[in-house]
Amino acid sequence: MRALIALLTDFGHDDPYAGVMRGVLLSRAPRARLVDLCHGVPRHDIRAAALHLRSALPYYPENTLFVCVVDPGVGSRRALLWARGRRHTYLAPDNGLLTLAAEADPFREVRSLTARGLWLKDPSPTFHGRDVFAPTAAALACGLPPARLGPRKSSFIRLPWPKPRRRGGRLAGEVVLIDRFGNAVTNLSGEGLRARALRARGVRAPLVSCYADARRGAPLAVVGSYGFVELSIREGSFAASTGIRVGEAVYAG
Repeated sequence: MRALIALLTDFGHDDPYAGVMRGVLLSRAPRARLVDLCHGVPRHDIRAAALHLRSALPYYPENTLFVCVVDPGVGSRRALLWARGRRHTYLAPDNGLLTLAAEADPFREVRSLTARGLWLKDPSPTFHGRDVFAPTAAALACGLPPARLGPRKSSFIRLPWPKPRRRGGRLAGEVVLIDRFGNAVTNLSGEGLRARALRARGVRAPLVSCYADARRGAPLAVVGSYGFVELSIREGSFAASTGIRVGEAVYAG
C-alpha cells in the first residue's frame, strides 16, 4: 500500500518552504501520497497547530503519517519526535504540538529522532522540515522500521490546555483560535451546553444551529467543525468587529 503523508505547517504559500518539503519527500519516496492538511497555521502558534491536527484525525484513513512542523525552537536542543498512536503516526518537534493528538489517538510508542544518517547532509539550523522531517518521513514511507529512528522516549512536552470553569455562577471558557473567517473558536464543547447564548466583549451571541438561523451581520454562536462553540457574525468577522483575541474570556448564558 502506498504511504499517505499529511503535512501541517505554518509555512504559508508565499514562500517555497512547503513545496521544497514536498520535493524532498517525492525525491526519496516517489510512490508516497502527499496531502497538504494545512500550511496556514498562524506563525509560531503551537496551540493552533495542535488544534488543527486533532480536528483532522477522525477524517483520515488509518496509518496516515502526519508530518507537523510548527517549530519556533528550530535549531535548538529541543527533541524531535516520532510517535505511534492507535490509528496514526506522527513526526513533530517536541514542543507540545502533539498534546491533543495524544489525547484523541493515545500514543503507544514515542521515539526521539537521532538517526542523522537519514537526514539531508549538513541540516540547516532553520529548516528541519526540509532537512530532517521530510527525509525521515520518506524513509518511513519506504518501509524503514521505526526502531531505527532513535531511542524510545518515555515522556514528551504537553501544552497546558485551558478548561472551562465556573465563574460567578456562569460557565466561563476562553478563545483558543481565530480562524480565517474571523470566527472565535472557544474551548466550550457544544455537547450538553444548555445556555441560550454566549457573551464576550459585551456582545451577546445567541446559540443557533447554523449560520442561516441569524440575520446577515448579526452575531451568533454555533458548534463549529472543530467540535467547539464558535462566536461568529453571519457573513462577517466576529474578531474584526469586536477586537477579540485568543485567550479572552467567553461566558455562557
